[in-house]
Amino acid sequence: MIRLVLAALVVAFLAVAGFVAYRTATFTAPPPAAEVPAPDVNTYAIDPSAAAMRLAEAIRFRTVSLVTDGEDRAQFEQFHAWMQQRYPAFHAAARREIVGELSLLYTWEGTDAAQPPILLLAHQDVVPAPDDTRAAWSVDPFGGVIRDNAIWGRGAIDDKSSLVALLEAAEFLAASGRRPTRTIIFAFGHDEELGGDTGATAMAALLAERGVRAWFVLDEGLAALERHPLTGGPAALIGVSEKGGATMRVRAVGQPGHSSMPPPETAVSRLAEAITRIHTMPIDRSLEGGPALDMMRALSPELSLTNRAALANEWLAGPLLRARLAAEPAALALMGTTVAPTMTEGGIRPNVLPGEAIAMINFRLHPRDSSADILRRARQAVAEIEGVTVEWEGEPREASAVSSATSSSYALIAALSRATLPEAAVAPALVIAGTDSRLYADVAENVYRYQPILLTAEDLEGPHGINEHLTIANFERQIRFYIGLLEAGAMQ
Repeated sequence: MIRLVLAALVVAFLAVAGFVAYRTATFTAPPPAAEVPAPDVNTYAIDPSAAAMRLAEAIRFRTVSLVTDGEDRAQFEQFHAWMQQRYPAFHAAARREIVGELSLLYTWEGTDAAQPPILLLAHQDVVPAPDDTRAAWSVDPFGGVIRDNAIWGRGAIDDKSSLVALLEAAEFLAASGRRPTRTIIFAFGHDEELGGDTGATAMAALLAERGVRAWFVLDEGLAALERHPLTGGPAALIGVSEKGGATMRVRAVGQPGHSSMPPPETAVSRLAEAITRIHTMPIDRSLEGGPALDMMRALSPELSLTNRAALANEWLAGPLLRARLAAEPAALALMGTTVAPTMTEGGIRPNVLPGEAIAMINFRLHPRDSSADILRRARQAVAEIEGVTVEWEGEPREASAVSSATSSSYALIAALSRATLPEAAVAPALVIAGTDSRLYADVAENVYRYQPILLTAEDLEGPHGINEHLTIANFERQIRFYIGLLEAGAMQ
């Protein structure tokens, strides 16, 4: 009897081990819908130094997002005139429209109207470089300085490099007499850093009104990391979705009075309990239902055997895997909706009980969660606390739909990324921040977010921070990538 039990255990162990090994071996990304050959991007006869000078010129226009007076507006208008002067062949070939006050919409008509267009996005505006940070900059943030083989200044990465690289690519092809077969649309917003409410919103609405249904949309959002935390090596991350955002207003009321004779519960104590319950309420944080698992599948050849086995067999290693990932804030943000209490307000003096206390809790919504569902859960979490109400502060921004990582358009972007950055594995991923691309959901089924540049951890601190800069080599990659994208995607 004992032998039979032992034999059964051995057979069961071998079966499980074999199943684990099989799942580990087959843990790979699904194949694309169609293989897309990429052109040899290194054959394009471009002048990276001259292009870098033009990006430096673009940085000198102080196109800060908040347009409050004529001087601010003039910076955008001068930038527009500069584009026309520097890229004459493209401006002769394309139709230019000013939309939503200062945004630019270009349409380069193709010869085959039956083909859906490509829609390429970038934004003109930049965040400020506050006076109290100027001393920390090694250059004038709006000086457009070229130093140490890099272009320095606000917008060097976010996002004038994308805008100028797109213009460089279009000018290169237009100047050579090329005309696209597929229409190419360029949408350059002017208030992306403020949410795109005036610029991208108006351009997206105009395109939808015209019945435009694009093959795909490509915007900024993610890039190639020199050292991906999972693999330790370079990885090009193509954003296939972006998280939404919402701020919850939690209000607690209580009996006002003197603190010398407090009631059992006060507005502040009720608020504290409500914050804790909402902060710790159950939220699905798994690899399913979003791009995280697809990213890990795509990177699987670069993963250690242990990590690959754990990811491939979440049914077995799930609790341990989730606990390990949850310990990393960046991983946690990819796996689910995040909850962050950020602001509180209440009493006026230390010895006075306030009649109400208020907290703001910021949520970054995962594609699997809706704002309505999160609000319902939060209300359930605080239902037993007397005097507490929960509402959204303003209109929540839902997470975007997840675009296909097996489509022909994704395959084209991935192929060009490999041609431009052959050392970087390519994977779909989730964008934590917000971009204008989310506003074009009615114009295209597949919306991607990717800049073909290789960034270090230090580089990532520049956008919205100090000493933003982009190497000339990276800017050259962008230009070659976009020429290849226009040629392979619209001129075949």
